[in-house]
Amino acid sequence: MSGPAPKATTTTPGGEALPPWLRPELERLLALQEAGRLHHALLLTGRSGLGKRLLAEALARGLLCRQDPGERPCGHCRSCRLTAGQSHPDLRRLGPEVEGERGEILVDSARGLVEFLHLSPQLGGPRVAVIVPCDRLNRAAANSLLKSLEEPPPGAFLILATGRPGRLPSTVRSRCAVRSLTPPDADTAERWLGERTEAGSERVRRALALAGGMPLAAERLLAQGSLAGYEALLQQLQRLAAGGDPVKEAEGWEQAPVELADGVAAILADLLRQRHGAPDRGLLPAGLARQLAAGGSAERLHQAFLRISEHRRGLEQPLNGRLAAEAIFLELAAALSGAHPSRQ
Repeated sequence: MSGPAPKATTTTPGGEALPPWLRPELERLLALQEAGRLHHALLLTGRSGLGKRLLAEALARGLLCRQDPGERPCGHCRSCRLTAGQSHPDLRRLGPEVEGERGEILVDSARGLVEFLHLSPQLGGPRVAVIVPCDRLNRAAANSLLKSLEEPPPGAFLILATGRPGRLPSTVRSRCAVRSLTPPDADTAERWLGERTEAGSERVRRALALAGGMPLAAERLLAQGSLAGYEALLQQLQRLAAGGDPVKEAEGWEQAPVELADGVAAILADLLRQRHGAPDRGLLPAGLARQLAAGGSAERLHQAFLRISEHRRGLEQPLNGRLAAEAIFLELAAALSGAHPSRQ
């Protein structure tokens, strides 16, 4: 008598368990595929730090797995082993040619992917392409995919993922079925992060607050020691609220303007929550929160939040880090004092 069927394993290519908030979506997508109703081109969206890449990889494994329905991805069949080892002949991954915000997916790579999709599968299942982050497709590369997105070869699936769907051409977005991922609740995020780090519960909550509730982003903050920079930022805020020089405070942040923008935006968002009677995320000590809130109106805090968010988007392009840091501190000082940045 045979034993029980092996249980499906929702793991990443490296063998890591898929985060719990992504598992229900994976199950829904695989159920659609089993019913013959899964769209051939999926666009996974959601904020950075949710795990879109992990879900895309797990879905690719599930689509290629040769186990019975309900057991996919099994993690032990030949297809799953090949996928985990980055050597499955019917799976192609596409990403930027170079690391960093300036990296693009070029047209030759996209054309190669189209050719791959039209080949016969080597293991008898579907052909699967994963494009992450797909917003890096340059215009020519995006255009070369349009026909495959609209009229895909039989048995081919394209899985695209990005936190910036607005940067994709509308011609690409309109040909995809969009699946928007949402953050886990605070308890789930804290529990997951607490199991993966030796940081105490207070540091875990602080990292999650700084990351806007995005667990993977919070994990990176803890791993990179970025909370130490946040503690220094709190001291700078105290000096700014007392009339300190924003240009002087910008010193030391020229190599990390992105982290500065993210931290300041999170703090301003927390102050605005308090102003509107919503629960804060505990980013600021109570005394400092009162000190900062006393210096600026809700409208000025809101306008500073919008301008700093705009600065953050601009940091995707090459620029002088020192000037970016100064601009952020000038905006923050203006919000806390009620003055216009240009008059600082």
